[in-house]
Amino acid sequence: MAKASQISSPTHGLSDGARVILDAAKQLFAEKSFDAVSINQIAKRAAVSKANVFHHFVSKDELYLAVLKAACEETVGSLVEAHSNDNAGQDLWAFFSSQLAAMLENRASARLILREVMESNDGREQTLAEQVFAEYFSRLVGMVSEGQAQKLLRKDFDPALLAYLMFGANVFFFENHNVTAHLAEGGFARSPDRYSRDVFRLLLQGTLVDPESDFEFKTET
Repeated sequence: MAKASQISSPTHGLSDGARVILDAAKQLFAEKSFDAVSINQIAKRAAVSKANVFHHFVSKDELYLAVLKAACEETVGSLVEAHSNDNAGQDLWAFFSSQLAAMLENRASARLILREVMESNDGREQTLAEQVFAEYFSRLVGMVSEGQAQKLLRKDFDPALLAYLMFGANVFFFENHNVTAHLAEGGFARSPDRYSRDVFRLLLQGTLVDPESDFEFKTET
């Protein structure tokens, strides 16, 4: 089958000056909320003039959207890469394990995204869904659909639901593993690799065409 098209990077085509401003803004927005960060603060952190910020980004809203897109790219793991579609199960595993690793490696970006999801109350929800998450979520839904087309996964469930559960399982671990790891029964939370492997197997086991097939997947990432 043909390879899936690679997701375009939100920072592709940006000049070096725009990247410096974007990085400074991302640091500040990760530390504070949208309303608590001013263009003057961003310009000072980037060591540029306020006019220079507006030269690259026409408004604070546009800059914030660019920051969210960049933060999302840093936390979705292998979804930013092209996939062969020859083995949907392996592609799903590559996403699931790499996304959790990416979130743990880029904690500030992950927290920025999650804070926006949880606290956005000024009408940005639709913009966030359509302009930040849609491309990545559609890619994952497409990978699940490919598994159904390959007759690896059953066709009697909504592929978007499995995609949603995969994202959710990683987000829940990211938010709670430090506490859960202190529970007597929380050994799984002490090892992200173990968590990824065991949860992925549980999720896939319920969707396999042949649940007795003992689906194998390579755990090297």
